[in-house]
Amino acid sequence: MSDPIRILQIRQFGVRYWLTISGLEKPIAVGEELVQRYRLKEGIVVTEPQLAQLLAEAELAECDRETARLLAMRDHSIGELKLKLVRKQFSRKSIQEIIKRYESRGLLDDSHYAHNLARRALEKNPSGRTFLVATLVKKHVNRQLAEETADMVLAGTDEVTLAVASLRKRWRTLRQLELETARTRAYTYLGRRGISYEAARAAFEQLYDQENEVEDY
Repeated sequence: MSDPIRILQIRQFGVRYWLTISGLEKPIAVGEELVQRYRLKEGIVVTEPQLAQLLAEAELAECDRETARLLAMRDHSIGELKLKLVRKQFSRKSIQEIIKRYESRGLLDDSHYAHNLARRALEKNPSGRTFLVATLVKKHVNRQLAEETADMVLAGTDEVTLAVASLRKRWRTLRQLELETARTRAYTYLGRRGISYEAARAAFEQLYDQENEVEDY
């Protein structure tokens, strides 16, 4: 006959209680609400179903705390948040429940997240559609949503204007190079940022002409 499962020790640290339970290698952390609800005390015996329920609720609460901590640092896409919680070794069930909980509160919204991220990315350094979509997908935004968001954010924006704004940030360095070297590097740089060859060429010529006009003046 196996020994009964007992709560050997309860220690409080801040708002959490750490329970040392016989048969478990490590103490588990629970909130005061759980302690009060189950009337947990040192020395009491718990059944295996009760222990399983306690472990599940303790993990859910810990998953909730970790989610709140991550979102307090910065916004996350749902996919990105899930990946981080998986790495913390929370169960799939806990992760799904917490994600659903935060979505229902409006604290997780991929559409809102993708739109804000795309806006910030364009303000920091303008880019073309493919680069913007890749930026969103890298943050684990669904590709279809990423494409729809990029189209929305870029709607009505001229690609040459984007190319000029992006290239202007590097113009001080490019202007010191030989013309053809500067041209090649500009086209390569803009191409990597999802700008078409035609727009890259137009942007380079526009900035080059503007500089020459200033020098001639």
